[in-house]
Amino acid sequence: METLMLEVADGVAVVTLSRPEQLNLMSVAMREELRECFERVRDDPDVRAVVVTGAGEAFSAGGDMNDFVERDAEELHLLMREKSHRWFEALWRLPKPTIAAVNGVAGGGGTNLILACDFVVASERARFGETFVRVGLVPDLGGLFLLPRSIGLHRAKALCLSGEVIDAEQARELGIVHRVVPHDELLPAALELARGLAAGPAHVYAATKATLNRSFELSMENHLQLELYTQSFLFGTADHLERRDAFMSRTTEKE
Repeated sequence: METLMLEVADGVAVVTLSRPEQLNLMSVAMREELRECFERVRDDPDVRAVVVTGAGEAFSAGGDMNDFVERDAEELHLLMREKSHRWFEALWRLPKPTIAAVNGVAGGGGTNLILACDFVVASERARFGETFVRVGLVPDLGGLFLLPRSIGLHRAKALCLSGEVIDAEQARELGIVHRVVPHDELLPAALELARGLAAGPAHVYAATKATLNRSFELSMENHLQLELYTQSFLFGTADHLERRDAFMSRTTEKE
């Protein structure tokens, strides 16, 4: 791939946005490669957790506006639908745990990429911002859907309408970031988390993610039905049976 690096070891895929001289701006080529990459790790049985990070000083400063000039509204509509939405949906629906390791600025689409991940570990140098208003656009890539669900409606409005850039500690206080670490410890911390998840029950992760994602759409009644079918399936999996027996053995020993 020209704009990404993909490495797999110990059950963990590390996806690195690799346009460091352009602050990892998401070009059309990168968007297509992101889709291919997330579909590849989805289908790879050797991958059980995914880390996404950036090369150089930035995570991603957002979309590459050079790919948007000299295109009419119809072309831009098709570009967003075919190139942007497909990679984003591939990440959002990935049935494996995903961790954003944010090494620097995550602006615009870079912020929305991390919102689609399950965990966010940030360097103390990280910066975040829904900066679309600065170029006369609304947040895309699911930002207007995910941000209010992460931090609340009024806080989301404040960030989106102002275009304010916040630091890692502010993002942690808002609930966007799970953990802030010294810059040199970022990738080791993300990999430690990913390896722990890679050793866990894959079916449970996939079912939990899918059910949580659909909880935004369903009534309580329909959600309980989905929960019932999901739990019934998991009762018969090796992950459950092995962990159930181990739990019961420990309980018996304590008695």
